[in-house]
Amino acid sequence: MNATRLWLAVSGAVSVTCIPNLGPGDSLITSTRVLALRADPAEAVPGTLVTFTSFVVGSTGVLSGSPIAWDFCTAPRPLTDDNIVSNACLNSSSVLLAGHGPTVMAVTPANGCSLFGPDTPPGGFRPSDPDGTGGYYQPLRATLRGSDDSFALVRIHCDLAQAPGAVASAFAAAYTMNHNPTLLPLAGAIGGAPVALEAIPGGALVTFTASWPATSAETFAYFDPATEALTTQRESMQVAWYSTAGAFETESTGRASTDLATTSDDTWSAPSVAGRSQIFLVLRDSRGGIDFGTYDVLVTR
Repeated sequence: MNATRLWLAVSGAVSVTCIPNLGPGDSLITSTRVLALRADPAEAVPGTLVTFTSFVVGSTGVLSGSPIAWDFCTAPRPLTDDNIVSNACLNSSSVLLAGHGPTVMAVTPANGCSLFGPDTPPGGFRPSDPDGTGGYYQPLRATLRGSDDSFALVRIHCDLAQAPGAVASAFAAAYTMNHNPTLLPLAGAIGGAPVALEAIPGGALVTFTASWPATSAETFAYFDPATEALTTQRESMQVAWYSTAGAFETESTGRASTDLATTSDDTWSAPSVAGRSQIFLVLRDSRGGIDFGTYDVLVTR
């Protein structure tokens, strides 16, 4: 996980014998990796149908048709466990089969708000705390044949807990479910001048710009438990950068929730050897929404 850098859904290639893998460790793709696991819709009430799509890549590009087994975790995380998901999610006794294939449609567990949300869970666990956006998440495990397990945190919609009745009613009326963001075409520049992705000089320092529509960073109702007041938040945006050659200056860039800009830049050192390579982007909003894209780059002499 990849969930979520999770974000989820995210994944990489680390041993899962101790801590579940929640994100690739670097931006250079040299082996098969699950970069993202996307839910559509991005937020849903437990017990409803959701489509899950994997983004699997390798050193030669996107690997479509990857043999993935999907399982919902049914084990709440103990207070003594510092991991993002419970270690029990690695055991077959604590998962519920969701399907097989690169994309699956599955009904999320109906008891998600008690296992991973604000409702009182079974077994002596205390209810989960929401994240900074007021959200709760159902863990989803993706097992790619020949690779380690990957996890996504799928946002689930639960009723407010411990809120005054009038505030809870107002929240239910005002809250808008999350939608996945949208990546726009990738743009490149060298020294401030635009450059075509099909004509990048070898060894050049290229500024790549990822962008999204203004509507992708959504404003949503938020209950502040400290003041018991209903307010609003705006989503922050994060871009994870990957490539099959060359090197990015940083693995992740983005915009804070208070930043209205709809672009994010990273610098790529093009390889000195001419040839084709691929760039992969994963765009995430702070409520767990995801989009991803693949871009062909031709490095010239």
